[in-house]
Amino acid sequence: MMKVKPFKGFVKSCCLVADNARYPAADLYLTYVNWCINRKVTVYDQFWFLEMLEKQGFTYNARPGKSYFEGITVLPTHRVE
Repeated sequence: MMKVKPFKGFVKSCCLVADNARYPAADLYLTYVNWCINRKVTVYDQFWFLEMLEKQGFTYNARPGKSYFEGITVLPTHRVE
């Protein structure tokens, strides 16, 4: 369960959790990767990332050419352009 701690730190410092929030899945993962690199912590793959988000109660929606998470968004100061 040690892996969950950095993930929760990412959500707490970089994200806004709200019922009406949503954010593109790929952009959310890139923000996570950037956050991990800047803090010199292990970067886990997108499958682990998806699993952790779902365990935290966020809904993943995938449609052709467009996938996103509901209930979470990245704060503007942490968005990867």
